[in-house]
Amino acid sequence: MPKPASAQLTIIRDGLFIPRSLTADITDTAPNARRLVKEHYGRRPLAAVELVVTSPKRIPRLAVMSQGAAAGVPENVYEEKLLSCTAKPNDLYSVTVIAPKNTVQILINAKRLRRRPREIGATLVWAFVEVDQLSRKGAVERRIALTRHEMGTHALSKGKARSLYRIEAEMEDEAAKVTGRIVGEVIRQNRQAEAAAREEAATAQNAAA
Repeated sequence: MPKPASAQLTIIRDGLFIPRSLTADITDTAPNARRLVKEHYGRRPLAAVELVVTSPKRIPRLAVMSQGAAAGVPENVYEEKLLSCTAKPNDLYSVTVIAPKNTVQILINAKRLRRRPREIGATLVWAFVEVDQLSRKGAVERRIALTRHEMGTHALSKGKARSLYRIEAEMEDEAAKVTGRIVGEVIRQNRQAEAAAREEAATAQNAAA
């Protein structure tokens, strides 16, 4: 069952063996990750997001269905294709793809995060940075062009394809850097809060003595 986390954020558990506890942790963490990214960029509201907690085996098929439909590729064509962004699904923590009706879909690798639960926050921050990137002018159009190219319906010239892949790589580099900054700032603030709490407790203890 979809779990509405906010008016524009829906969490879905997709698959028989996806841990409910992991989905609950992601549901609790996702709104804060979204807020941190929005505050970092300080601009436009992010697109409506469907966050799908699923298995690496299902990620390639879900990604191609989402982007194929968003790019207007016939179902009988995209159902036979795979996307380069999901070529190694077991290595992914998440992948963010365009979806129909001006929405974005985040596919979360439950197997990876089940083994590394401490990565939930960073994974979601990274994913929402990618949502921000896809909210920018021309981003969806570029992703549609690349999707159609990879599915063979509208082949691009070699130069144009290289240009789009280069932009995708630049976006990934940006996501890594921004995620590092945001997570680093959260860690710093948490440490400051813990230090302040310890100092307050010590002061109270000394006063009581």
